[in-house]
Amino acid sequence: MTEYWKSNAMYWCDVCKCWLNDTKAARLNHERGAGHQAKLEKKLLDMHKKAERDAKAKEVNEIAMSKIEAAAKKQYEQDKKAAEAALAAEAGQWTWDKASGYYYNETHRWYYDPKTQWYYGGEPAPSWSQSPPLPASALFGTAPHIGGPVPLGHGPGTAPGADAAGAGAAPGAAAGGSGRAAAAPPGVFEKKVVTRTLAVPKHPVSDIGGYQAPTTGRVGGAMGAGIVLEEPSAGAKRKREEEAAVKAAGSKAAAGKAGKAAAISKEEAEALARREAARQRVAQRTAAGFGYV
Repeated sequence: MTEYWKSNAMYWCDVCKCWLNDTKAARLNHERGAGHQAKLEKKLLDMHKKAERDAKAKEVNEIAMSKIEAAAKKQYEQDKKAAEAALAAEAGQWTWDKASGYYYNETHRWYYDPKTQWYYGGEPAPSWSQSPPLPASALFGTAPHIGGPVPLGHGPGTAPGADAAGAGAAPGAAAGGSGRAAAAPPGVFEKKVVTRTLAVPKHPVSDIGGYQAPTTGRVGGAMGAGIVLEEPSAGAKRKREEEAAVKAAGSKAAAGKAGKAAAISKEEAEALARREAARQRVAQRTAAGFGYV
């Protein structure tokens, strides 16, 4: 058992797709054969054709992509111009009106004063406003304007002669301090609004917690607890009579309890005294919780 079998090394020919002995003579004989040469030539020809096809396909793809990009760029420019036109149509244009001395936006029918930077317009009641209900693209300085004292491309705050005091003042005040109100734009009327502050009377015990809460002493009564502020005069007498009757009944009950106190035992008297002390403590805590003590 000293000898063992060992297989010869094999070589795989990728051109012919076959195995052969991995020896120099066997490989050389195989590569010089007509079959191997024909298959090798065919493989090289296929590789060359594939390279040509790939190059042509790449060129076609590049041409198609360039056409797509050109079309997309053209469409983007058209969409951009359409959006700008729609935005311009929505915003309108401010035109200088020499008759009124204001800029006028015919699309939204609003005036703009470059000296005070206030707007005038609105329907059905025109009025002056610093923040009119206009789109952001239609505000003066954002929308284009023609003529007037404001240079082209400048917005609010660049008008000649508009200082900090004039920018914050209402358009009704004259720039020279003469006290004369500025004229409203032609065709509209200026509306003056007078604001008044009215002091509403307050109920004297509205902060306490009820119309019957106490008006003197510490605050803290519950709803409906406390004294009565006003009482009808018709039932005053009857109420006093009822209170007198209750007091009389209480006096009789107290007298009866005093008579019974002599007949009870010492232990019962101590229990009654403890119960009365507990009742007084509860009443005192209740009164303190309501804020009466």
